[in-house]
Amino acid sequence: MCYQFPAVYKEDGLSIVISPLLALIQDQVQALNDKQIIARTLNSTLSQQEKKLVLGDLMHRQPTTRLLYITPELAATQSFLSIIKKVHQRKLVNYLIIDEAHCVSQWGHDYRPDYLKLGALHDELSNVPCIAVTATASQQVITHSYERLPLRQPVLEFKSSVFRPELFYYVQFKDVLYDSFHHLCQFIDEIKQNLDTQSLSGIIYCRTRDTCSELATKLTQINKYGSVKSYHAGLTTEKRQQIQSEWMNGVTSIICATISFGMGIDKGNVRFVIHWDMAKSISGYYQESGRAGRDGKQSFCRMYYSVRERDTQLFLINQEINEKNKLADEQKTSMLNGFNSLVQYCEEAK
Repeated sequence: MCYQFPAVYKEDGLSIVISPLLALIQDQVQALNDKQIIARTLNSTLSQQEKKLVLGDLMHRQPTTRLLYITPELAATQSFLSIIKKVHQRKLVNYLIIDEAHCVSQWGHDYRPDYLKLGALHDELSNVPCIAVTATASQQVITHSYERLPLRQPVLEFKSSVFRPELFYYVQFKDVLYDSFHHLCQFIDEIKQNLDTQSLSGIIYCRTRDTCSELATKLTQINKYGSVKSYHAGLTTEKRQQIQSEWMNGVTSIICATISFGMGIDKGNVRFVIHWDMAKSISGYYQESGRAGRDGKQSFCRMYYSVRERDTQLFLINQEINEKNKLADEQKTSMLNGFNSLVQYCEEAK
């Protein structure tokens, strides 16, 4: 609503939306087209014929495209800048929208270097209103985003609390469980019972691809949770798109996924988000668990916490810091502070 409504409200012209993931773009374009709103995308997965159709519409005297979704990688190319400059010269670009704006900040939990190149597009679209939106961002991330895009200090900044009364949070210590998988199944069964539903939509986040596959296989073998699929970077793009589409449409009930899944998904009836392994930071946990209950109905978020997993995650974070030795000291501190805040939340949860 923050940007789709203004984009559609304007009678003429189009709005450009920068979005970090092809799966997210596909989801939003499809949802808009289903509402008879013409949204299109330019990306590497399109055929030459499909690209020709989109580009032809952009060059038309009165484009029919209302929202054009592109990746930050494409936005930085000279070919796209040249095309959009011609559209802008005809005063047909209404808004520049940067979705998942926390990706622009090195202090954000989903940092994407290509977001740093968006300043060139912003400069090209002089006098076009720009909006940057994200679900979670610290004040440091917000300030950094203004500098990096670059954005003028806004006339008005909209913020709201991350608190949502429909979400119920749990932390379960794995170390005290005799059979953690059995405990997981009991938890899902309790949700089904409490909500009195046969079909259940949920996400289970795992740290590794192997854990995703193993957990999906074990849940499928029980044969009482419907279709359960794994989603991770080891699958082809086509396979990931198929799995996401099946889950969005209710064909698949539960997704066992790495954190590469779910950014910006628009699915209201997700009844649970379970972290089988720890998230990487407290802000990451806000984002990932916040994918539950977007229809405003009671939903559940559980993290399975163990000392071993805590130490593994800390080792991986330190390894990442050592490999990227050019990271600023503030960024290294931010990564460690984000993780330590999550540990504190888990260990002090009552």
